[in-house]
Amino acid sequence: MFDRAVVDSIAFARESGELRATVAVAALARLHDALFDPSGAIAYELAGHVDQEGKPSLRLALGGELVLRCQRCLGPVRCRFDAVRNFMLVPAGQALSDPAHDAQDTEQLHADPKLDVIALVEDEVILGLPMVAGHEEGACAAPSPNPESGTRESPFNALATLKRQ
Repeated sequence: MFDRAVVDSIAFARESGELRATVAVAALARLHDALFDPSGAIAYELAGHVDQEGKPSLRLALGGELVLRCQRCLGPVRCRFDAVRNFMLVPAGQALSDPAHDAQDTEQLHADPKLDVIALVEDEVILGLPMVAGHEEGACAAPSPNPESGTRESPFNALATLKRQ
């Protein structure tokens, strides 16, 4: 097990803290279902600051490459992952405002004296995954056509044959 990076989000922002590290993709357990292979790593940089209005904020930059499962051929497809998220810290007891009314480049996040940075990284990677991972058009290893008729054999035909037995 690796050490989890934990920070006091308000103090980190007010002190203009910076944290740079890399986390193995294999350590991000909630991500495994979307992956073909859990190899690789995600580099992250967390920076704290106080904005012009005196509100504490965090900036999270992520980068890495994931090996996802193509939804057409179920084979591996490499996906470059780069993201930058800005968070305005809101006191824990205060309700978050409607995201539709927030600035497009800033999200709200409850302030946490024990903010798990790895969990935040994992959340942002999961939110940044493509809806449907896939190869470029024509790059999948699709089933080959039936050489006699020139058409593809449906996998359901094999199931129908098994059902009749």
